[in-house]
Amino acid sequence: MFILFSIDNHTIAVVNMPEKYDLLEAALDPVLSEIKELMALKVVQVGGKSYELEFYLGGDLKANSKYSCIWCLVPSSDRWDTSKLHPSRSIEDIEACAATNEYSVKYPPLLSIDLDHVVPDELHLFLRIMDILIENLISYAVELDIRATRKQTDLLQGATLKKVQASIQSCGVSFQIWKKKEKPGELDWTSLGGAQKRKVLSLLPAQFPNILPPETCQRVAQLWKDFEETYSAISSWTPDSTVIETKVGLNHK
Repeated sequence: MFILFSIDNHTIAVVNMPEKYDLLEAALDPVLSEIKELMALKVVQVGGKSYELEFYLGGDLKANSKYSCIWCLVPSSDRWDTSKLHPSRSIEDIEACAATNEYSVKYPPLLSIDLDHVVPDELHLFLRIMDILIENLISYAVELDIRATRKQTDLLQGATLKKVQASIQSCGVSFQIWKKKEKPGELDWTSLGGAQKRKVLSLLPAQFPNILPPETCQRVAQLWKDFEETYSAISSWTPDSTVIETKVGLNHK
């Protein structure tokens, strides 16, 4: 079942408006009402045949609140720490929180679909997380170079930053770091595509001992490794739920 493949999707509504709950609820009311009716039926008759209905929800996710994960109660301050366990959520929990405005839930879901049938856009999640991991690595390299020289000199001449650039290039991708023209005190770098980022995620951690100090190397390498294992699990056609629950930190107790 290729749920999110374009060939299996048919557009039934297009709206052009800000992403606000009340506007979407009003604009999509006819569509949402029909979907809810079908969800209540569970079975439809077409041409004398019965078809069982199963509903999934997919799309981009935005993490801009304290408890933005829909599957568990991890606060934004702990998202980076995959060693911690957090209580899991259910659609019933989210609907209850909407009534009390708790855990960053302001409104009830427009459709009541079980969370194991909510499919995130794993590619966009992967690209954004890799952006953050690479940005953090570059920022940390600049910080280490400033500490070493005890002053902020030419950012591009730092030994650690040069190692970061060379190490990413050694993963088989084209990668450069440069100063922004409009802001010489800030850096910019090559924007990598999905395949390139997968190479970097897989190969770069082995280079960390040559880049990072011993007191942080293992911790940073483990963070990258945990993310690689989590991404491999969620992007698999036969995902291992044990890996996902362990790495993401879900606690079903």
